[in-house]
Amino acid sequence: MITTTVHDDIRAFAAAVRSHLDDLPLDEVDDLLDGLEADLADQASEAGEEFTLPDAATYAAELRAAAGLPERGSADTPKKRFALVADVRRGWTELHDRVRATAVGAWLLDLLVSLRPAWWVLRGVVFYLWFFLAFMPRPGTGGILDAILTLSYNPVSWAILLACLLVSVQWGRGRWAPFAWLRVVRTTLTVIAVIAVPMFAGSFSTALTQLFVGWVDAPQAADATPGLAVDGQRIRNIYAYDTAGNPITGVQLFDQDGNPLRTIGGVGSSEPYDAYFAGGGGPVPVADSYPGAAPLWNVYPLREVPADDWAWDAMTDLATATLPAFPFDRVQPLPQGDRSASAAPTPGPTTSTEATPAAQPTQAVTP
Repeated sequence: MITTTVHDDIRAFAAAVRSHLDDLPLDEVDDLLDGLEADLADQASEAGEEFTLPDAATYAAELRAAAGLPERGSADTPKKRFALVADVRRGWTELHDRVRATAVGAWLLDLLVSLRPAWWVLRGVVFYLWFFLAFMPRPGTGGILDAILTLSYNPVSWAILLACLLVSVQWGRGRWAPFAWLRVVRTTLTVIAVIAVPMFAGSFSTALTQLFVGWVDAPQAADATPGLAVDGQRIRNIYAYDTAGNPITGVQLFDQDGNPLRTIGGVGSSEPYDAYFAGGGGPVPVADSYPGAAPLWNVYPLREVPADDWAWDAMTDLATATLPAFPFDRVQPLPQGDRSASAAPTPGPTTSTEATPAAQPTQAVTP
């Protein structure tokens, strides 16, 4: 109980000394008071009941003199900077003291302290992802997944990742931040990294899921190609023309059993886009969608999103889907006439030894 009271008195004394130095820049105050509480605690354990704390104001003045700093209120005293930051840090210090005062809080804080190296590594990974998304090329799948996959073949990516990890670890150890502005940058980037971690985790989970779906649906052999295929080559879209050779849209196709003809492999997919092509296979087909109904994959031609515009942001990507250009503006029109008659001609007398081609139109006879 006496030990707890002494430590409380030491914390109160350190806070009082800090208040007498609050006209100095925050980083200078931290340097002056670094290790103060630990030193006083050691003195208290050695002196026992004879230990007494000095006057806070006098102690603060002695610290100023030892560091060669002007007295409080002197014209040479630097103006107080980062007042808001100082208030926030003071609030965190008070919160830390309150949490550590409980057994559960002390255990939790000790656990978090032991996990700091893991956080340094995670922060370095976030730095690498930022650098990759800002400067590195994204060949196919894009975003977070590319940043990880590129490590399998690009040594430059490994060099960047290791550099980011080294900077993060050194910052965590209190190194490589000799200037005040650099420490501000370090703190700012750390706060942003904390916010970015769950966002990156969500994006990575989505990209990994879509890649897995693409692997499941990807063709393994010519006879195992999902959806519609010709000679093992998967068909992405279908274009229809009428008998006059003009392109038509909104064509619904079915097989002999009435099943919809689909160009995607996943049967019963609830997603209105094709994950195989979204994973890097080319323009991404998008199904016809209506409120309250499942996506329609047999209405051709399917709308598409260009491969370069697909970034796994479904709401934005699907909104940019448009009907692609037909391969031909117009095709050869079909011959006019009764196709059933040409398929099964009726024998009859002819006036010539040469048969009249079925594709030639007949001329009406007028009485």
